[in-house]
Amino acid sequence: MRAILFLAGGLLAVLAFMFYVKNFLITPERMFFFSLQVEGKSHEQVVKELVDKLNEKGLKVIRTLPMSKVLHSRGITDFPKYTTILACDIPQKKEILLRVPFMSTLIPCSVAVYEKDGVIEITAPSELLFIKEYAEELGPKNVDVIVDTYQKLRIAIAEVAQEK
Repeated sequence: MRAILFLAGGLLAVLAFMFYVKNFLITPERMFFFSLQVEGKSHEQVVKELVDKLNEKGLKVIRTLPMSKVLHSRGITDFPKYTTILACDIPQKKEILLRVPFMSTLIPCSVAVYEKDGVIEITAPSELLFIKEYAEELGPKNVDVIVDTYQKLRIAIAEVAQEK
């Protein structure tokens, strides 16, 4: 009887762990995006600090697109603050895009800074699934470039999110 209870308890623990992983750790949002919340800063302050940090790390900012300002000017006044930063203007961009044009979803990097429920968030795509799928076409050198670029990007986002 003890053995059956032990097995049932073990099965229940495994099922509970699988439920937790499926619903809280491996969500589509976490698989495809890297996001951090920022506390104690305004939207404008986060955008400025992030642009500065990206340029400092060699992830040259190409353009800052104030999406909410555009929408507000078109009469959509209740849209929250939202800015897209196009960065990662890296020297290897041309070679990567010629090999795999689809990588334009990653290079240049698109980073969103937006307000959601009164909280500022920074979100960027995750490169891991793209790299896994296209590693052979990209070649090891370009894979390393993309991985290194996105590592620097995540570090820049984390530094802006943690600084007060």
